[in-house]
Amino acid sequence: MFGVVPKVLWNRVAPADDRNRIRLAMNCMLIEGNGQRVLVDAGVGTKDDPKFRDIFAVEHPEALLEDLAALGVAPKDITTVAYTHLHFDHCGGGTTRGEDGVVRPTFPGAHYLVRRTEWEDATHANERTRASYLSGNIASLEESGQLVLHDDDIEILPGVTMRSLPGHTRGHQGVFFDLPESRALYCADLLPTVGHLPLPFVMGFDIFPLTTLETKRSIFRDAIRQNWLLLLEHDPDHLAIRVSGAADKVHFEKVA
Repeated sequence: MFGVVPKVLWNRVAPADDRNRIRLAMNCMLIEGNGQRVLVDAGVGTKDDPKFRDIFAVEHPEALLEDLAALGVAPKDITTVAYTHLHFDHCGGGTTRGEDGVVRPTFPGAHYLVRRTEWEDATHANERTRASYLSGNIASLEESGQLVLHDDDIEILPGVTMRSLPGHTRGHQGVFFDLPESRALYCADLLPTVGHLPLPFVMGFDIFPLTTLETKRSIFRDAIRQNWLLLLEHDPDHLAIRVSGAADKVHFEKVA
């Protein structure tokens, strides 16, 4: 999760177990407005075998649907699934294996929004990327006719826009919210946890780590100057933060 950063440094902010695994969350986001229910990312899902779950210490793969149910939202109520990118821990829950063994979209009435460059890379994975792009998570989206590809930044609801945040992958994107006096950003894997606030703390999963670093620098400058709310997808203890200081030495305040 911290790439080339020595463990002696990152272990201070994210203590590892004896298999070098750290605590992480999969904080998906539900947005409601204009009669729409938009789900941003879908977690890891339930299709994977026990070996996979053991390797990644997946403890509660059913949490997404349970949390939606607690809000009174059934899978059929989701109108759009918007993916920040197609790594397995962000899109796995978007499809489900039925009792007949067939994998189908979890949300039968939803359009699935994916940036075209991300779809191209996920469906043409190479030796470097195929462990993160799992075809079983996405193939049925095209087969069902629910896949919607977009080439540019896209407004998914009034004041809510998916914008390119490249580095982690070529087609990686975040969700920007226009607020009355500021802005919020769902960072996805640009800033997965508060442990990744230092500019060089970039994940080994990032395909273009130097691009990630510069994207972070640009976002931090705007977030500090305009007092943005940053929403973190993988942090188990910090759902939202505000940042201060300078881009190369960021301080944070926990909001949620």
